[in-house]
Amino acid sequence: MEIASIKGDTVLLLYHPAEAAAEVGQQFTILELPDKTGGLVVQVISNDSLEYPGLQQEMIQRILEERIAQVDRPLDREGGMGEIKSLKVATAKIRKRVQDGVWRTWDGWIPTRNVTISRIEAAHLLGSVLPSPAFPIRSFARFNESPIQFDGPRLNMVNVITGVKGSGKSHLAKHLVLALSDMLVPCIIFDINGEYVELPTAQPLRWGDNFMPDLAEIGHEMLPLVVRAVYPLPQASESVLQGMLPVLFARRRAYCKQRNRSFAIDLDFLRGSTWSNNQYIQQAIDDRLRVIANMGLFLSPSMRQAATVTNLTSAYEEACAGHPIVFDMRRLSPTLQHALVRAADNTIETICAREAEASGRYPFVFYEEAHFYISADAILNLITRGRHIGMASVFVTNTPQHLPDPVFRQLDNLILLALTHKDDIRNVSKNSFTDEDTIQSFATRMPQYHCLIIGNVTDRYPLVVKVDPLPPEVPPTGRTRSTWDRFEGERESSMAKRLGAGGAEPALEEIPF
Repeated sequence: MEIASIKGDTVLLLYHPAEAAAEVGQQFTILELPDKTGGLVVQVISNDSLEYPGLQQEMIQRILEERIAQVDRPLDREGGMGEIKSLKVATAKIRKRVQDGVWRTWDGWIPTRNVTISRIEAAHLLGSVLPSPAFPIRSFARFNESPIQFDGPRLNMVNVITGVKGSGKSHLAKHLVLALSDMLVPCIIFDINGEYVELPTAQPLRWGDNFMPDLAEIGHEMLPLVVRAVYPLPQASESVLQGMLPVLFARRRAYCKQRNRSFAIDLDFLRGSTWSNNQYIQQAIDDRLRVIANMGLFLSPSMRQAATVTNLTSAYEEACAGHPIVFDMRRLSPTLQHALVRAADNTIETICAREAEASGRYPFVFYEEAHFYISADAILNLITRGRHIGMASVFVTNTPQHLPDPVFRQLDNLILLALTHKDDIRNVSKNSFTDEDTIQSFATRMPQYHCLIIGNVTDRYPLVVKVDPLPPEVPPTGRTRSTWDRFEGERESSMAKRLGAGGAEPALEEIPF
């Protein structure tokens, strides 16, 4: 293997496949002779065949020789020239500089061509790249079959897991949830596809079923969103509702404080309140509150005693004991999903403020396809405020172009599976860790069950790892329902009847499809 050229941070390596292997993702040291204490660490991002003067002429000659079988002498004058056609060119990116045997940030220095090029062994790479973990989470990935343990604190604060549908995003996210929960780190997941509800230690919460928010806990912002989703008000009535809700909440809070009571408010109280002197507006608001009360979406006095109803504060205590909260949002409309997530985020902020004065048990919040139920402005508020209140966020998406650009500019860790769409690749490349060439090369060549991890957990080094299978008790993906399932059932029933009647099992071609 030889250096063909170095331009900027790109190194072209010339090699013969029979003598060296330079697969995409492999790392090499380029050390200057004779000391071998200084040089570069490079990572291969692509392979190409060698182009050289005379290549086209050789190809024409070979085609002519195959077409004209009878020739007086071969047109290829030198037998050794045929080996040139086997040479390859590996494009690599400079990742580190080696000084006195120590890996450092590359500062623009390049070596001469008097070098030795060697493949880096897994143990050497991991020992030089991965920060020594202060609080290691359990391993869920391998590099060249070597298990990796990442440092938990380096997963703070903004993370993105992205890849095309079916690439294994939820598979990897489940690994992360289980690893964090093992460390008793509270996890909250907003699940729109039912991917996480069957985690063995999870607390699935379904709005209107076993989870009914307490208005005193979540505040007044959620109620107008629910009204808009269930039974929209005319514009004048909606303005009154928006204006009066903070007033009524403030009055009720003052009333409870004067009597040394905990703040409590519910739909029964709001339905008995005066909203407007206009009877039509008063009636319109009363009608909406009655409909919502009958749907059982918010906690009422009669429901407070129900053992099956869980509020977010009590569920959070269980999450701190290793039981992640999973909001099952499959059956909610997008507007109700938006209302639930907004209210939950407000409560999470309150919990974080409380934890700042207590145990510091700050959560990791997983947003699956966040763009469906959170506005771009709300996402930006999440990643900005999260750093100040202790909340870490993990965005799991197959359309990263729908996440606001600042998410990638403020990113702490990127976990990249296979991506094919150019706009998605371009958006992911806006992170500050690596270049677009690396993202595009790895994203379009990512093998199954592999991912690129880069960020604080890898000290900004792009590391391609193989993801382990999930534990046997964890379903790898959500259940996909299909019209073709019934045909499979009919086929199994037909086979069972034949076998039950004493017939032999039919050959595959005889099975009625």
